[in-house]
Order: sequence, then C-alpha cells, then structure tokens
Amino acid sequence: MKKKSLYFLLLLLAFGQVYGQQDRKIDNAAAFTKLYGYVRYFHPSDEASEIDWDRFAIYGSKHVEGCKSPEELKATLTALFQPIAPTVQVYLENEEVKFNTAATTPPSLKKYKTIAWQHQGMGQGGKNSPYISLRTNRPVLVKTSSAQFGPIMKAVPASEFQGKEFMFTGKVKRATGSGTGHLWVRVDKTNNSTGFFDNMGGRSIQSDQWTTYEIKGKVDKGADKIVVGAFLMGEGELWLDDMSLKVNDNGTWKEIYNEQFTGEKEGLADKILSSGLSWKPGNGYLFMIRQNSKDDKWLSIKSEEASVLVKKKTSQIFKSHPKLGEHIAKTLAGGVKAIVPLALYGTEAQTYPAADRTLLTKLRKELEAIPASDINGANLYTRLGNTAITWNVFQHFYPYFDIAKTDWHRDLRQALASAYTDQTATDFQKTLQLLTAKLKDGHVWVTTPENKATHLPPIAWEWVEDKLAITAVYDEAIPLTRGDIVTSIDGTAPETYFKNLHQYISAATPGWLNHRAKSESLLGEHESTLKLAVLKADNSTTDLELKRNFSYNQVRTAIPSTENIRSVAAGVTYVNIGKASMKDIKAAMPTLQQSKAIICDLRGYPNSNHDLINYLLPARDTSSQWMQTPHIIYPDQEKIVGYRKSSWGLRPKSPRLTAKVIFLIDGQAISYAESYMSFIEHYKLATIVGQPTAGTNGNINPFMLPGGYRISWTGMKVLKHDGSQLHGVGILPDVYVEKTIQGIREGRDEFLEKAILLAGEAL
Repeated sequence: MKKKSLYFLLLLLAFGQVYGQQDRKIDNAAAFTKLYGYVRYFHPSDEASEIDWDRFAIYGSKHVEGCKSPEELKATLTALFQPIAPTVQVYLENEEVKFNTAATTPPSLKKYKTIAWQHQGMGQGGKNSPYISLRTNRPVLVKTSSAQFGPIMKAVPASEFQGKEFMFTGKVKRATGSGTGHLWVRVDKTNNSTGFFDNMGGRSIQSDQWTTYEIKGKVDKGADKIVVGAFLMGEGELWLDDMSLKVNDNGTWKEIYNEQFTGEKEGLADKILSSGLSWKPGNGYLFMIRQNSKDDKWLSIKSEEASVLVKKKTSQIFKSHPKLGEHIAKTLAGGVKAIVPLALYGTEAQTYPAADRTLLTKLRKELEAIPASDINGANLYTRLGNTAITWNVFQHFYPYFDIAKTDWHRDLRQALASAYTDQTATDFQKTLQLLTAKLKDGHVWVTTPENKATHLPPIAWEWVEDKLAITAVYDEAIPLTRGDIVTSIDGTAPETYFKNLHQYISAATPGWLNHRAKSESLLGEHESTLKLAVLKADNSTTDLELKRNFSYNQVRTAIPSTENIRSVAAGVTYVNIGKASMKDIKAAMPTLQQSKAIICDLRGYPNSNHDLINYLLPARDTSSQWMQTPHIIYPDQEKIVGYRKSSWGLRPKSPRLTAKVIFLIDGQAISYAESYMSFIEHYKLATIVGQPTAGTNGNINPFMLPGGYRISWTGMKVLKHDGSQLHGVGILPDVYVEKTIQGIREGRDEFLEKAILLAGEAL
C-alpha cells in the first residue's frame, strides 16, 4: 500500500474513532436524560423528594459522560439512582429482566398505603397555579415564596437634568449562589412613558470580588425622574455598596445621589432606607444591612430558602393513580433499559424499601458541593443537565405534540450534540431555542441575563407584499422613509437572513412567527451596527449603517400614540382594547350606547378589559370545557386519564351594546387575546377583520434552569368553544386584510380603514 493511501486510511480510522466516542457520549447523556425524567416525575420514593433535582441533572450528566460501553453505563446509572430509587432496575438490552415484585413488597402490609404520582399539568408548587403535582398519601407541599427577581430602587428628580449625561456606579459582588447581579437605570418621562433604560442585560455580575460597575447615558427630554437601583436575579446573595449617581453639569460631574449605608442599622432592613432606597418585601428575598469588624456597612440581597406550606391532610387531585405493581420497562439509549416502579408501599414515615441513608447523605453533600461558579451556560455539564431538564418537561407534559409533529427523541440527540460544541451561555441559549422551536408553541421564550443582544436601531420593518419594508423611523437624521424596501442585510438577502432567524423562534402560526421576527431580526449588542442596502420609492438605491442604540422601551415610547377611545367617523367609535382600561370603557359607555358602530382594536394584548364581552353577550355563556389541563399518571404522556375542564362562565351585563361591532385582529394577538376573541367568534358578537391570531392559548408554566435560563411554555390544551382546534389555527377573520407598500408610504392603517368602511355600511 502506498504511503499516501495508508495515511488517509489511518486518518479515516482516527476520525471514525473520534466520531464514535462522541456518539457514545451522546448515547450516555440521552440514557441519563430519559431515566432522569422517569424517576423525577413518576417514581414516588421519599428519597427522590429530598434531593436538588437541578443539581442532580448536572451531577449525573458529568458521571455518565466517560462510560465506554453499555456495561459501564449500566453500572454508572445504577450507582447514580440507587440512593434515591433503590427499586429501579437498569439492565442491558440483551438481558431478560422482570419486575422484582418481592423487592417492592414489605413483609407485612399493615399501616402501608399506596404512594404514587399524580400530575395536573406539571406542578411546580405554586400556591395559585392551575398546575399541580403531588404524591398520593403524602403531605402536599406548596411554595409560599418564589425567589426569581429581587430589586431595589431610588427615584431622583430629573427635570433640571434633561439632555445631560449621567453616570450611575456601584460596588457589587456576588457573595453566594448562581444568581446574577445587575445595576439598573430607568428614565421616567412626564407623559408616563419610559426613556433611557439599562439593566446590564448581557453583562451581568457574577464575580465574587468587590468590583465597581457603571451605567452611562443621557437624560431624555421630558424626563421627570431617574430611577436607579440594583437587583439579584435567581438564587444566592448579592452585596452592594458605594452607589452613586452623577450628572455632567457643563463639564463638571455633580453627584445627585449617594448611598454608602453608613447610617443604617445592621440586620434585617425595613422596606425603605433613610436615603429613600426602597424595595418590595415578600417577593422571596431578604434585604439586610451587613457590617464587618471595621464598621464598613453594605446592603445584602439574599434569596430566601424555598419555604413550603405543609398541608397535613393528604389530598388527591383526581381518582386515578398507578396501582401497586404497576411499572414501566423502557429502552433508554446506549444499549441499556430500565424498569421503574410507578407505585410504592409507604407508611406515614417512609416508602418501601428505604434507601441506604449513608448513600443518600453522601449524594446530597456532593450535590451541595458543586461550585456555584460551575453553574452557568459556559460549563459543559450545566448545558447537558439543562438539556435533560428541558427535554423531560416537554416529553411528559407538553400538550401539543400531535400538532408539532416533531421527532422529540431525535431532537434530544441534536440538542445534546449542540450542547457539546457550545462555548458560551448565549451559544447554549440558541441550542435551547433551536430545540424548543420544534414545539411550535408561541408561548415559548428562552431567556438568559447573559444575552447581550438588547438594543435595536431606531427603525421598524415588516414583510409586506413579499418585500421587507421600512414601516417606521424613530430618528429624523436617518435617511429612510416609510415604504423603503430593504434589499440586503449585512450583505445577506433579507429572505435568507429571516430564514436563519425563524429556526430559533417557536411559533404555531406564520402570523406569530412574523411578529416575533420583526423585532428579533433587529436585535444586537448596544452600539453595534446593521448594514442595509435600500431601494427607495423613486427606484434609487442607498447603502447605510444603523447603530443599535435604542432599547425596547425607547422604541415603544417613540411610537406615536392616539386616544384610546375616540370617534373615527360619524357614529363610529374606536376602542383600543390593548390600551383602554375597563374603567375607561365604562366611562365611555354612554358614547358606546349611542354609537351606530364600535371598532375594537385587538391587534395585541388586552388591557384586562374582557368584561366588555359581557356587554355584548345576548345570553349566558354556555361553553364550559374549552380549557383542558391533562391528568397524567404515566410517563411519555401514555394513557392520559382525563382532563380538568374549565371556562370563564361569562354573563350578560346591562346596558347591552347593540351597535354593529367590528374587531381588528392580526398575528400578534396571542393567549389572553385569543381567549377574548374566542367568545367574539363563537357567539358571533362582531365582524372580525384582519389576519389570523397567533394560535397559542393557555396559562404559561415557566421554569428556571441552572445558570439563570428561563423557559416559558403552554401547559394546558385550549380548544375553540365548539371543540375544534385552536392551537396552530388561531381565530380567523371574517374579512381578510393585507397591508400594501403604498399604504405604508402614505401612513395609512389599512385594517382600520376597512373596518370604518364596513361600519359605514351599517349606518
């Protein structure tokens, strides 16, 4: 054989070996992931309720990684789960193993009851949540506090500083935990809008050393107050000192607020300090003044331990539960299977059989010993553990796999492979986004405080007539006008640019996908540039660079506002459902009664004003089962045993509005807006004009992941009132409307124009 041929053969063999090793690692991680979910959510041992499952996901992912064979994987999984689930059996695919009934049956059955899991959706212990998970014949544990966001704030008058530069600084350190620290500044304007805003998104504080951080900006015109402060997001403890706000007054930096905590009393602090620095108590955080031997003082924000309310009386959510002897036998991955009992005998004190307490104590200590500095998205095992947690939540509880039609097991392997190659927290955010986008759930958002893409250029754009058109310009200095067509974004065709973005957005309908993409396509790091090629209305072209220097709040406040309730034609009243409060609507009731037509604009999210529906209903609402939360006792959503069915139960109110009613909708109307519109559609209370809604409804059930990630999602199934599919369909208009580039250039609202035209037919 020639030397060159031998070289390539050896290279090919080496590549195959490396590839095989990586594939083995993914097999190992997938096997752990699946067994993790079966035991966490469906195996009812007392020991399993005593561990930190988030940390166990990280711990287990690390321990299985190095297994080189199915035999090693079997031994490692057995050792991992033995302290918390001693009756779980892990075995090789080619082994014949039967469920060991004797191992789960005590010598005497006296005083033993059935312990088994019941899930109404996926309960996380929230006191007022529609989602509940519990074990039968066990006390119900309900969280009485949930530490997610602990802010402090101080408002400083700002009218005399309009147009001037400011600088807010503070010494901060993360003392303990995996939460993230942030300084923040917000400028409140006299018209109740928000100007400058920065909360250190994308540059959060994780250092355990005292360091001075700063936020710089300019006080907006029309400013009323500068609100400054800090917050801890997640669990742990954050220390703050030497907070200072300065304004550049004609070249001299003038300090207008300072807080060093020297005059405060050591110990648990009141909800407001002598300087006016304040916070909201009872949100899962403790605020304390700490002091060292040198009389230095500083403020501590510390998350409370997860407190629980123990209900002495055991309750069941519903009648069905796994019976003693019921178990699952599941293929995991990597050549191993597992048998997991779904019901256990248990006295009031202990499930049978009890695990080895020495092993359990050792495991708990090892979980506690995982350094907080390792619990972040830049750490491989945090990424693998988070993938395991995320995949299982949806595998066992997401109600729309029949519509998503994705291969979730294949998706797991792809996500694990991506987690292996990710380097940063934001890399892994994209992995989670790519995974959850397969679910086609408009409620899915994957966020991390590490994401630096927090700002936009001062424009808005939208796909109209198959072209990417500029729809708004918020800076008069930019040489763009409404209706200009973008032909290139950073050297890429707009179609390609958006196609790449779409794969990271979870959406059930094109309308919601396009709505999300409109803003997310513009996002980037503060002061980064966006290069555009643009075709003008006169067919001339121009190239330009835009800086991303607007926050979401700045863009929101730059949008021109109009009266929420106003006359738009003789006898025609317009109501902005997204902004008008119910108080405003009731105050306008005499006008609405006298109107010949009422146009209700629900292109967005209602302002807690669905009581308006009662004034449109001719008879009592009889649809009682359109919200359905699944009752789950078996893993993999096999044999769902029923649903908790609920509704709003609306009733007519006086005075009933008899005018012709028209509702405007589009793809950004989601969730609560679709509940609202479902009544309008089902009872034919109005003519619906516009485009289909987002097709995603039902209470969200967000969960946190180690490292500060947060994922929201839809936890229940919602149907239309006639029992037909809502998810992925939405509320459909009676009269469809499409925007035109000509309409954008002329500054027209073509949806509203169509509604006014239809209203005129009723006059």
